[in-house]
Amino acid sequence: MAYSKGNEKKGGRTKGTPNKLTKTVKETVLAVFNDLQQDPEANLLSWAKSEPTEFYKIASKLIPTEVNAQVEGKIITYNVGFGKSDTED
Repeated sequence: MAYSKGNEKKGGRTKGTPNKLTKTVKETVLAVFNDLQQDPEANLLSWAKSEPTEFYKIASKLIPTEVNAQVEGKIITYNVGFGKSDTED
């Protein structure tokens, strides 16, 4: 029976669950990446040192562009290298 609008979904994956192939590929890529980190000539750190511009292009895409947070309490500011710290209330 075909799905008709207004009826609840029955069977299949729950919303947000990746399919098995996607999950397997991600796990495999992560395993290879972790193995490569053991090789000092082929790890991410050595590549980042030799290609800092390319590394920062990728890293910048991983940083959230917006943070929605509420901060409460005392804010302490440290001026590193100047030997002075200020406290704001």
